[in-house]
This record gives sequence, structure tokens and C-alpha cells, in this order.
Amino acid sequence: MDPAVLVEAVVEEVACPICMTFLREPVSIDCGHSFCQGCISGLWEVPGEFQNWGYTCPLCRAPVQPRNLRPNWQLANVVEKVRLLGLHPGMGLKGDVCEFHGEQLKMFCKEDGLVTCEACRQSPEHEAHSVVPMEDVAWEYKWKLHEALEHLRKEQEEAWKLEVGERKRTANWKIQVETRKQSIIWEFEKFQRLLQKKPPGQRLEVEAAAALASLEQEERETRQKLELNHDALGQQSRVLWKLIAELEERSQRPIRWMLQGIQEALKRSSECDMGMIVTKNKLQVKYMRIDGFACCEGYKLYITYCHCDCMTQPLV
Repeated sequence: MDPAVLVEAVVEEVACPICMTFLREPVSIDCGHSFCQGCISGLWEVPGEFQNWGYTCPLCRAPVQPRNLRPNWQLANVVEKVRLLGLHPGMGLKGDVCEFHGEQLKMFCKEDGLVTCEACRQSPEHEAHSVVPMEDVAWEYKWKLHEALEHLRKEQEEAWKLEVGERKRTANWKIQVETRKQSIIWEFEKFQRLLQKKPPGQRLEVEAAAALASLEQEERETRQKLELNHDALGQQSRVLWKLIAELEERSQRPIRWMLQGIQEALKRSSECDMGMIVTKNKLQVKYMRIDGFACCEGYKLYITYCHCDCMTQPLV
């Protein structure tokens, strides 16, 4: 393997999968993957009262315990040694020299979002483009990064509110379902006791089982929808967190590395915004309708029986 390629592979191994930059205070989780302590803690930062769905690894989705974060000191030492080499995840080993012409990279093509050299500027690929010195556009793109970050942070806050709201609705729904189950059981048991010596009693028992089965079926279907909603919101939050970390890290780079590929980074942040809108529109869960059972045939028979029984009883 080319030594340069091998070194770049090593550099990528010490990058956080969430923020895509060097691991800072790396910690390992139950499944064995490592992340920046701040990144993984921030990703899981949801109030405990709403953690009904558990925690999972952002990479392999394995269930994990957030309290089991283990500092990875050996990996931290490797990160420091790689950092001393002057390398950076995603930046390669080519430095500031054009790989095609061997000249210094000091120009920026606005159309392609690429850092180029003077010779590239004269090439057919760029001759009709706006190619300017990097320093002339540095502040313009720093401001674009700032605006993109502000917008993504607002989207992240909105995603967090949606997720918390979804957890609240789910908790309330679970209570409602359980209450309704107990109510059905209690009511049918009450009617069964009243009619235990009468013919409608057996029919009531059958209808009680049918009502509970119907309720449980609707419960399963609604729970599946809720889980899909939760997964969609969780995925959206992870994408937003990763983009924010990437843009924050890019804004701290030297001009040459800040500009390289910046158009693609800004485009991804814009597409994530559109995805967020789609997610909001799809998160319309129709909570199961938990009706009473006054329309049950057994209940009607009970009312009819009681009415007839009262009519036939002699007045005292």
C-alpha cells in the first residue's frame, strides 16, 4: 500500500465518527466504538424522564448504557502523536501544492468551490469561472458558515423539542391504554358478577376477550408508528449534530482548508434543512381511539335484562 494512503487511513481512524475531526477526550461505549466525550454525551442529552426508548450506538445501533462511558487513554495518546505530525482528518498529505501542476494553491473557484493554483485558473475547466485569491473570499465564506451554523442550531433545537414532545405523548398514550384495559376488565367483571347466573354472562365473557384483543391489536399498530417516529427524529438529530460539529470544525481551519469543499458542506446543511421539514410533516401520529364498550351486544343485553327484570318484579 502507498505509505501516504496508509498514513491517511490511520488519520481517519483517530477521527470522531460524529464530528469528523480528531477525537477529543475519547471514550468507548459498550459496543466498542469510540467517540469524543462531548459529542456522544451531547447526542444523548435528553432528560431522563423521557428516556423510554433506550440509548443506542450512533454507528452500529447496538443498545448501550450511557453510564458506561470508559475513557480510552491509549487512543488519546495515539491522537496526540498523529496531531503532532501536522495532519488532519480529511485533509490528506498533499499540503498546499496542486497535485496537477505542482504550484502553490492560493486561488478559489466560486463555481466549483475548489482551491486551485494559477495554472488551474487558466485551464478550460475554470477559464469561464470566477477564480479569485483565497483571502478575498475568506470572510465571505466564514460568514456563510456562521449563518449555516445558526440555522442548524435552530433546527436542532426544534428537533429536540419534537422528540421530547413525542416522548411525552407516548408516555401519556401508554397510561391511557393501560387505564382503558383495566377499565374494560373491571366493567366486564362487574357485569359478569351481576349476570353470573343468567344466560348473557357467557356472552359478556366472550365480548370482554374480543374487546381486549382489539385494543391490544390497535396498541401494537400505534406503538409501531410511534417507534418509527422516534427513529426518524433520532436520525434527524444525529444528522444535525454531525453537521454542526463539521461546520464548527471547518470554521476553525486555516483558510486553505476551510475553503476546500466548502460548497459541498454548505449544500449538505441546506439539504438537511429540507429533510427536517419533511420529517416535521410526516410526524402526524393518529393515536388509537380508545372507545368505551357501551355498544357491545353483551352490555345491551345487560341493560335489556335489567330493564325487563325490573318490570317483572312485583312492587312492594
